[in-house]
Amino acid sequence: MIADSKRRNALTAINAVLVLARSMAYEGKSSEVASVLDVAEYLPMLMLESADRTEEFRAQLVDLAQRYPTFALALMHFDAPA
Repeated sequence: MIADSKRRNALTAINAVLVLARSMAYEGKSSEVASVLDVAEYLPMLMLESADRTEEFRAQLVDLAQRYPTFALALMHFDAPA
């Protein structure tokens, strides 16, 4: 699960990941898109877990932003004040 105060931010972050992945696809970066979609697929599963996975959710976004700087936008959405 994700902390109640972060649930909306988490959904906004997932949306940003998908929008940016689509942009990468249009640029022909298929191997990068596959890597990003691996993360995008995992994020909703973290939200469904019974244990608090808020920090792991954020860590996935941090890793994505470190590998692909444009994805800092998704992290920014997650970290935004509720």
